[in-house]
Amino acid sequence: MFGGAKTGRVAHMKATSLLVSLLELTPMMLSACSRPAASPESDGLSASPTIAVTDEMGSPHAGDVAPDFDLVDQTGAHVKLSSLRGSVVVLAFVTSYCPFSKAAQPSLVEVAHDYAPKGVKVVAVDVKESDEAYREYVGRMPMGFPVLRDGDGAVSTSYTPAKAQPGVVDRTQVVVTSKLVIDKQGKIRFFTLLDTQHFDAKLVHLRRALDRVVEET
Repeated sequence: MFGGAKTGRVAHMKATSLLVSLLELTPMMLSACSRPAASPESDGLSASPTIAVTDEMGSPHAGDVAPDFDLVDQTGAHVKLSSLRGSVVVLAFVTSYCPFSKAAQPSLVEVAHDYAPKGVKVVAVDVKESDEAYREYVGRMPMGFPVLRDGDGAVSTSYTPAKAQPGVVDRTQVVVTSKLVIDKQGKIRFFTLLDTQHFDAKLVHLRRALDRVVEET
């Protein structure tokens, strides 16, 4: 009888500990795309289709010069962002584990193909993943553009506004599945964070921003 009560107390303590752990992890899980609030296949075309990075969130934001970096792509070649000055650049932050990154991956390939004749360069940055996870993302389909390895997350952190999702401890998670358009002078013209409620899997809004920037130059 007493043994049964003790066993019950132990089970209750374990369940309580598990619940606390899950509550502590929830913000990170949400930011890491593991609990999508909408289907990744949703077109996401609504009155408020994206979460734009505003001045109030901190830098970098639209109008700032994009932080420079030098990372290695899937072929072993170095890609330095500043070396792409003179071209409009799409910068996408991706991971293998995020269902939204996975859903948008074919559309990102299509954007690279469709806008290449206009001189647009597409660059993806894989956010702080293991070698195996990085290879998983790259191996899903032919990409046709550099997918850069940000193994320690330093580049991803440099693109994370300080006041965006302040409750997320691992700041690299904030920019997962973010998209940017950088103009020929290296300035950010479009910068959105993942909006799980109105997810734009077809990257319609990115294309609209690209059209505006390309037409201006």
